[in-house]
Amino acid sequence: MKFYYSNNGITVKLVRDIRNKNPENECPLRWRVTYKRDSDYYSTGKVLDREDWELFEASEEADFNFKTKAAHLREHKDDIQKYFDDILKPAVKETADNFSFAALDHKLGKSDILTVNDAFTAKINTLNNTFKVGNATIYRTTLNALIRFQYYRKIKSKIAKQLFIEECVSKKHKTKGKDVLNVIADIKFDDITVKFLSDCEDFWSATGIEYATIGIYMRTLRAIINNGEDPYLSGTRYPFGEGKNKYSIPEGGRKSIALDIEDIWKIEDFETDNQGLMVARDIFIFMFYCNGLNFGDLCRLQYKDIDGASQEIVFHRKKTRDTKKKKNPEPICAPLLPPMVEIINRHGNKEQNGYIFPFLNGIERVDQNERKIKDAIQLALNPINNSLKVIAAQLGIDRNLSTAYTRNSYVTHLTSEMYISEIFVKQMVGHSTGKNVTAGYNNPSPKKRREVNSKLLNPNKKYNTISLLSVTG
Repeated sequence: MKFYYSNNGITVKLVRDIRNKNPENECPLRWRVTYKRDSDYYSTGKVLDREDWELFEASEEADFNFKTKAAHLREHKDDIQKYFDDILKPAVKETADNFSFAALDHKLGKSDILTVNDAFTAKINTLNNTFKVGNATIYRTTLNALIRFQYYRKIKSKIAKQLFIEECVSKKHKTKGKDVLNVIADIKFDDITVKFLSDCEDFWSATGIEYATIGIYMRTLRAIINNGEDPYLSGTRYPFGEGKNKYSIPEGGRKSIALDIEDIWKIEDFETDNQGLMVARDIFIFMFYCNGLNFGDLCRLQYKDIDGASQEIVFHRKKTRDTKKKKNPEPICAPLLPPMVEIINRHGNKEQNGYIFPFLNGIERVDQNERKIKDAIQLALNPINNSLKVIAAQLGIDRNLSTAYTRNSYVTHLTSEMYISEIFVKQMVGHSTGKNVTAGYNNPSPKKRREVNSKLLNPNKKYNTISLLSVTG
């Protein structure tokens, strides 16, 4: 067959790719490049059914005269021949001495991405540019974790390897955004094998990373490799899956980040003269009592969201408001409890014609400002979470405390300690009730909502009685 080439252990062959297709129907013609038993496929842009492929093969074997019954294949052959002679063979020749599929991809223009690092960076930039900051953080954290493992792989000394693991353990909570370990290591797609992933899992586990988190990292890496419909690794080179020669992503239950109600009260009782710690304490407590709302939604709260008649804060989660699945999502109604009023009076904007809290002051709440809003939220969140860790340490709470604990603690306490119905809890926090037809008949009244949330209040704390009028003006 003419469309075959071999050089330095690399073989190139034109094949009709019948994977995932009916062999009798039209299937794509692809170049199969094989090196050290691994293969990758490169498109020709042509498709042939079985009958035409047999004619095409015959023409190659016997220099078949295309003026006969296979004349309609002439254009296919000419195009394929030109690409083979002018582009593919020269690219293989140029990369043969130090061959990798990534290098061949780059040479052929299949991808401008040379490394896993490049692919992650491109994805992170895309997510940031589309205001998906949370998702970008997951990809950044995963990349940092992969870089640490790649750096570890290259350490020769066993003693040095163990010291690096100990350093990772000591700083495990400081390596999620900007990696304070400050190690650098490029990862090639050819590095990502079943053994690489298995060893990576062992390394991450040794550094104290939970298996649930390892699963998140691996699924994130898999998403990068899959790259939509144009995977960076395919065929025998694709490492994920079930079976003997594939890597199976570990499953792990969701890590509990719920505090006992007594720990919530300890945080509420925490006394300090430090303004940063005071703000962090109060914002944490406000979020907990406000149905466990998240920090982004807290920043977006406005005075107009306060319903004086029901004495509640009525708002939509940003996440729910943006969804396309439901046109008119039900709002969340959070009873305005005495500690929440106290916190608004201490830290809220005195002018009551905009945001309740000052984190977004000066940024109009419109779609075109969403990037500014998210940047401001993140800027405000980091010092609060850092301060919460200081508070936890001083109180002897053995948790990597952050604002994320408020929502989980609220839901956990209502369901596991107070035995509140699942439908009620979902309505309080804005979770979907799905197709449960009884949900619409179980809409809790303001009185019931206040009754439930009031049971969360610190029994050892004397709250000042503050009229809502002092908040709403």
